[in-house]
Amino acid sequence: MIINRRTSLVSFLVFTLLIPGLLFNATTSWAAPIKNGDACSPEGATFKQSATEFVCTKSASKIVWMSKPKASPTAKAETKFVMPNVVGMNLQLAQDLLQSKGSYIVDQEDYKGLNRFQLVDTNWKICKQSPAPKKSIPVSTVVTLYSVKLTERC
Repeated sequence: MIINRRTSLVSFLVFTLLIPGLLFNATTSWAAPIKNGDACSPEGATFKQSATEFVCTKSASKIVWMSKPKASPTAKAETKFVMPNVVGMNLQLAQDLLQSKGSYIVDQEDYKGLNRFQLVDTNWKICKQSPAPKKSIPVSTVVTLYSVKLTERC
């Protein structure tokens, strides 16, 4: 047999990867799921099964597994921001300002009602906004910006 780099690599892989798997036979046995009231030891031990956590506690005269009560989700107050006055601003700069305050839900409308799309935001200026400036609003509020082209009047 000719020994070269390829043969050495194959031999290395066989001896380091395949043979150890043949020599060691690992078996795993799975226990039945834990239920409230099952006997346990030692008192104070904890065990997590799926999303439920159990604690080994003394109940009457025996020590048994009891599931921990799940913490109820606390409602977090939604983040708010003070709506800036963006009337007269470039549409792109107004959007950047709103995003810096956490507001990403912005609707853009043609102020003249011509249903034009604001494809290049830097070519438009704001004529009207909703909600009004200085109001404290949640970041999930839809902000509507009404704009015209830079060369047009509001």
